[in-house]
Amino acid sequence: MKRIRSVDSIRGLCILLMILGHLIDWWIRLEDRWLINILFAFLAPIAASGFMFISGFSAILSYKRKVTNIDDSNGLTMRRVKNIYLIRALLLLIVALLYNIVIAFGINDLTWIWAWNVLQTIAVSLLLGYFFLNTSKIFRILVGIVLLVGNQYISPLLLTYDGQTNIYGLLFYILFHPIEQFTILSYFSIFLLGTVVGDLFTEVKKINDQREREHALIHMFITPLLLIGIISVTFSFIFRFPDIIYRRTFSSLVFSIGFFLILLSILLYIEEFEIIKTKKSYRFFFYYSFYSFTIYLTHDPLYFIFFRQLNAFTIWIGLVGTTILITLVLKGVYKKWGRKASLKTQLSILGLIILNKIEQKDSKNN
Repeated sequence: MKRIRSVDSIRGLCILLMILGHLIDWWIRLEDRWLINILFAFLAPIAASGFMFISGFSAILSYKRKVTNIDDSNGLTMRRVKNIYLIRALLLLIVALLYNIVIAFGINDLTWIWAWNVLQTIAVSLLLGYFFLNTSKIFRILVGIVLLVGNQYISPLLLTYDGQTNIYGLLFYILFHPIEQFTILSYFSIFLLGTVVGDLFTEVKKINDQREREHALIHMFITPLLLIGIISVTFSFIFRFPDIIYRRTFSSLVFSIGFFLILLSILLYIEEFEIIKTKKSYRFFFYYSFYSFTIYLTHDPLYFIFFRQLNAFTIWIGLVGTTILITLVLKGVYKKWGRKASLKTQLSILGLIILNKIEQKDSKNN
């Protein structure tokens, strides 16, 4: 399967922003916390929303490609395609919960066994997305909008029950714990909207005639995305300004969606029509995209290097130096181990092994 450079660039950018955000949060001195407040207010929702959006885009793209190849592949059926999707999502959820368990014991707070980090949010979004794989794009858009808007009312309502042992306290814990992290309702809505865009892209790429495909790509995909993105960004500035600078507000989420619609449309236009040669610049973000989950799982030890030691000036030296070092390490890992060091690849392999075992057991029983 040919990788889409635009998608890798956005995913790589988002995971890099998330890691840098964590480093600032860990390394900045307490007297310079104003810096993290400013950066988190604007960059955090962008990085989180972009990662969820592009995850939805990639998930539906992968699923649709497998469905398309059913007739040309020996042993590949619709049931098998859906089972592959489901097993991979479950395996990712197991990894996310194991990660949470380590964090929970590390900070001596068992409530963090269930916490909405990026791994858990994507895993649950994939599981919920399973029920939307063959639904219409209009239906997914409507569900996404309802969840995005509804979250703005449900969240403050349940927040008053935080820490209580009643049903509302339990609902808050399941949906919003911890409130400063990814929360499933808003980010699953963005994931769903990403699947719609991925669906549209798949339909356009299916067109065999090159001239017709290029025309459709511009007029049915890139131009509508660009317009919707501009409208979303404009709306986010008008609606309850300056909420756009505050994390998890409706305005900031709408801005993030619009921003990535614009960015994706521009990058895909550059890539598909080869406006400029992007191979060299693409490689930087490719490593972060290819090893996105691996990076997320292994970056925590950086917490201890400069914990609460850097000021508002030296933090930038630390960030630039760390980015260069991580990039060189990823480049070396890719050259030596390639896919073997990718968590996503290993989960895919394990998922196929499990599926084969299940199918062999079923065939024996029948």
